[in-house]
Amino acid sequence: MSAISMSYVDTRRQEQSRRRLVKAAQWCGLLPMLAGSLILLGWVATGSNLLPLLGGLNVVLGIALFGAGLGLVYALYLQTGRTLPGMGVALGLLLANFPLAIGYAVVAGKVEEQRMQQQQCRQMAKSWGDEPTGLADARRPPC
Repeated sequence: MSAISMSYVDTRRQEQSRRRLVKAAQWCGLLPMLAGSLILLGWVATGSNLLPLLGGLNVVLGIALFGAGLGLVYALYLQTGRTLPGMGVALGLLLANFPLAIGYAVVAGKVEEQRMQQQQCRQMAKSWGDEPTGLADARRPPC
């Protein structure tokens, strides 16, 4: 092979490698986002005690993946001296995890508060010796 064709092959391989690294940085942002969404939806649906622990682990791993993704984007920028296609998406996904995690924590707090109120209503109804009947029982104070 000539020197020109070898140079072209090397350039093409480098470009493919860079594209793969940009995709890896995007996945670093997307994985904690998807996992956190599934964990929250599963917890709201089932109330499992294991899922909040998995959510906490997801936050810790998400921070690690944030660092890894940010490091990939920064290393690629230093290597090329320019932004590559997909870097903006990768940064957006990486940064979007923080407000999303805060929002999920707020939602989880509201859901847990509502569950605790329902449990208190059931306990009050048991102490009165009957189950709540809804709107038909006007004597009972609202829960």
